[in-house]
Amino acid sequence: MNKTNNSSAVKVMLIDDHALVAEGFRELLLKILPPESTVDIFSSTERATKGLEIENYTIVITDLIIPGQNVLNFIATCRKAYEGIIILVISSVVDANSIKSCLAAGANGYLSKAVTSNEIILALEYTFDGKRFISGDLTGRLTDSILFTGNSGLTKKEMEVLRLVAAGNKTKKVAEILFVSPITIMAHKRNIMRKLNLHSSTELVKYVYENNLI
Repeated sequence: MNKTNNSSAVKVMLIDDHALVAEGFRELLLKILPPESTVDIFSSTERATKGLEIENYTIVITDLIIPGQNVLNFIATCRKAYEGIIILVISSVVDANSIKSCLAAGANGYLSKAVTSNEIILALEYTFDGKRFISGDLTGRLTDSILFTGNSGLTKKEMEVLRLVAAGNKTKKVAEILFVSPITIMAHKRNIMRKLNLHSSTELVKYVYENNLI
């Protein structure tokens, strides 16, 4: 899908709370999408939800972490209400559990923000053909996570907490991202340490990186 392609124009909804990043990405998309395509930027899922009620969008592209927003719920609601729409997540969050959660919620594809324009084109082509797409730099993480999760004894939520903590997030921040209380996160951390036989945050971070989980 590019400027030389004879495909019909598409209408894209781009959700990102960073204005400069969103504007730059918008310009990139307009270069690779068919002529006459449009890209509308929304800074929150609430505004995006209202936008979907007004315009007939072909594609929704969203970041995963938007302060104060539950993007997973938005994806699930969007998928239920607009069955044929293409939903792509492009994020700096690259842990396997987030990828699997987004796909389970109804996303058609997941890409890291490190991808090139060629891979975005490939993602659009795959998803328009009804296939799911994960960017090449993330497929290894997904495979490693599947193997690790089956042997670690950790729950899905504990895996989320493990990766977020190892990525340098404080307890309060992890709680905000997962929409739970800091006390709940502290309880998860204790259970993780016990199950993995770890005794400090330093050991936890080392364990995650040695097992290629982040």
